[in-house]
Amino acid sequence: MSRNSPDVVFGDVWYNPGGECGPRIQQDYQLVIVHLGEANVSFDGERRTISPGSVALMLPGRKEHFRFSRPHRTHHSWCAVHPHAVPGSLRKRLSALPQVQVQSQTFELLMKAAFGIRAWRQKEGQDMFRVLGLALLEEYIRMAKAGADETNRESPCERARHYLEEHCGEEDCLKKASQQAGVTPQHLIRLFRQQHLPTPGKYLWQTRVEQGAGLLTATGLTVSEIADRCGFKNPFHFSRLLRKMQGVSPRELRQRAWEKISVDNK
Repeated sequence: MSRNSPDVVFGDVWYNPGGECGPRIQQDYQLVIVHLGEANVSFDGERRTISPGSVALMLPGRKEHFRFSRPHRTHHSWCAVHPHAVPGSLRKRLSALPQVQVQSQTFELLMKAAFGIRAWRQKEGQDMFRVLGLALLEEYIRMAKAGADETNRESPCERARHYLEEHCGEEDCLKKASQQAGVTPQHLIRLFRQQHLPTPGKYLWQTRVEQGAGLLTATGLTVSEIADRCGFKNPFHFSRLLRKMQGVSPRELRQRAWEKISVDNK
């Protein structure tokens, strides 16, 4: 399966055991992701293995030959960006990167977004393809930088904060945030204090209130639905904490936001 635009192609394919592709001269900036199985690739005679969860960067003009897993089927997807769509500054940064990396969650989500575009034959969809293709190349650069520079790796405190922000509606997210950070709950409290942050528990409730407030102003969900999605015990608990932290009730917050939008649009 492939989805084409003048500048960017997204594709997805299964190869039978022992399948091959090439040898060929690469024409585009291409990112290849293996989901199941394995791909052994020769880049200008130099061999690399793309294992599940990894992504490889193929540069224009290089000779490549894919040999896929012999005992198993291999499933991989790709994004190919035509060179004329890649700015010169981006080409230069791509030229000296690792050929294979473990894909990030952001990279995976960008690929899913591309395959989720239904109107890809229309101009709007193809414009989105181009944006997503360039975003994937930029994310590949960021992945390489984060992997090579230890100072860019997330600290245990940052990993815990990001986990709480993404999973605040889950009941056991505090415990899992400590596991994600690789420290005990007690040590995580000390780390938060060293960063002049509230305790992880307080940070979690602040995050829940902030996300609940965002849903109030941006959606038509009921207070009960928002409370449930953000991890509150009940809508009254959400209303009480919102009033305590932001000084307004859910109804007042939504009314103020929506009335301001109406005025601004006049």
